[in-house]
Amino acid sequence: MKNQLCIFDSWITKNWPACFSWRSPDGLIDFKKIFENVPDEKLCVSDCSVIEFNTHPVREVTVEEFISYWTNKAQGKDDRILYLKDWHYFKKSSENSWFTLPEYFSSDWLNEFWSLRNDLSDDFKFLYLGSHGTWTPFHADVYRSFSWSANILGHKRWWIFPPGEEKKLLSSNGQIPFDIRSIIKDRTDVKYYLVDQYSGQVVFVPSGWYHQVVNMTDCISINHNWFNATNVSHVWDHLQDQLKAVEVSTKDVSSIPGWHEECQTCLRAYAGINFEEFFSMLKYILITRWPRSSSNDDDGVSSFLKKCKSMQYTSLEVLNNAMDYELTSLIETNLKIFQTALKNPLLWRKYYTTDVKTSTWIRMHDFCMVIQIIKEFVHHETVNTLQLCNGVLQSFWSGL
Repeated sequence: MKNQLCIFDSWITKNWPACFSWRSPDGLIDFKKIFENVPDEKLCVSDCSVIEFNTHPVREVTVEEFISYWTNKAQGKDDRILYLKDWHYFKKSSENSWFTLPEYFSSDWLNEFWSLRNDLSDDFKFLYLGSHGTWTPFHADVYRSFSWSANILGHKRWWIFPPGEEKKLLSSNGQIPFDIRSIIKDRTDVKYYLVDQYSGQVVFVPSGWYHQVVNMTDCISINHNWFNATNVSHVWDHLQDQLKAVEVSTKDVSSIPGWHEECQTCLRAYAGINFEEFFSMLKYILITRWPRSSSNDDDGVSSFLKKCKSMQYTSLEVLNNAMDYELTSLIETNLKIFQTALKNPLLWRKYYTTDVKTSTWIRMHDFCMVIQIIKEFVHHETVNTLQLCNGVLQSFWSGL
């Protein structure tokens, strides 16, 4: 997938249960249906009518309070502009009940690996529910991931900027603006796309494209952040840039023992992921995309996943040990395919034909690309300093 803006029309969501179940007979949002599986959920909502310290203040409300607010606002009895966003709805209500993941977005390294982890409970699949006038400030997505946003009901307006254009909007002290609507009106030197998104349509936001979104009507949408073979290089570049920023900000204490480890702790807090987690994810993708014998391609993967999910580990280290053991077995069994893909990153293209299933060449693309990123990763100075490649595969990684 090219790193270009794309809008899919409503054909992509026309059979999604959410498009029917979350819409009431009068064409409005059906709150009863949405909240029936999570009636006691505590909801974190942003107040878009207030800006404090360059952010919208967040408050916690009950489902009952949120529905009451929505009703009162519709009747003109509440002036607040509350936005329920980044809600991990699908952790408690199966996504399969509400939508079908489009094939174009099916290779999702981020959510796939995070769903395997027992050491934390998180994902990057969200439900957004906002009344007319709610909005998200100007930003680029987490990790420089892709994102897709399916508008189940309502009308959204997007301002979307190709990479680099956001720099033209920096303030005198180098800050990204919080709200670009008034700034952009008279600027003819800035390139951007103004997109109106309607019910059923899906907007694909490429890596590193800054954007701001306003709900022109009451809206409900499903949003995912993800990355895969096509944009993992953007994610890796961004992670390195974030580490440099952390190191620069703490250079006055760089002589203290453990500084590199503390920088990784800060990186995790600042960027949401550190080098150890990133490497763990790369190893997971390598294992699950490694070509097996033709008749048992999925059996080995399924066996590995079942083993991991049955493990009651509480640290990433234990999962890493299990993955190293699995990789050792794969290397001993079929090193040749790894070496071939290492030498020829475009090997996957021979699978990109009309008579080969899309899922087959996508998996091969993942396999080829993750090898290239691992090769870059293991030779990074910080990786060596932190000894992230130590263990049973140390000599294998160092030989790449």
